[in-house]
Amino acid sequence: MDSSPEPTPPRWARLAGTVGWMAPILGFVPLHVPWILGIPFLAHEESFDSWYNGRSNGTEGYPDGIMGIPAGAMYLGILALLAILGGVLSLGLISSWGRVFPRWVPVLGGRRVPPWIPLTPTVLGSVLMVGYSLTLPIQLPRAIAEASPDDPFTLTGALIGLPILLAWTVALPAAGWSYYRRTRRKRI
Repeated sequence: MDSSPEPTPPRWARLAGTVGWMAPILGFVPLHVPWILGIPFLAHEESFDSWYNGRSNGTEGYPDGIMGIPAGAMYLGILALLAILGGVLSLGLISSWGRVFPRWVPVLGGRRVPPWIPLTPTVLGSVLMVGYSLTLPIQLPRAIAEASPDDPFTLTGALIGLPILLAWTVALPAAGWSYYRRTRRKRI
């Protein structure tokens, strides 16, 4: 094991990592929990129930949901789980446990985390979010102009979800870059 001191993230990276975990966990997830539970909070009530129960917007093939869980709840639950994992990933990029497995982890406790483990999902997630964000100048005005009560989420997504996504889209690659710089092998 290498006993050299762990380089700490610079201030800008700590800020990026903090935004990177707060955006999905404190921004995205709380907005989606009422929807997962079937509550049309900040959504169009007229269309929410149909969407939630899988009877509109391409979910018509699952009218009873999946394993007794409404299709909308299943979809939103998966999105929330991915957001939580992404938030934990962002926090790990600036935390000591992102560099060394905690002692309580069986077999791996105390060993270095191979940098590719957090960097792979960081790069893939960053590429997806940046790619999606680059389409927003075209998609967003059209979606807002065409928003109707038939779509339960467009305006909420544009006004609340989009700023959260954009903050995370900037923060995750910044924290990932810092992590890469701190964990790369020095060439002799």
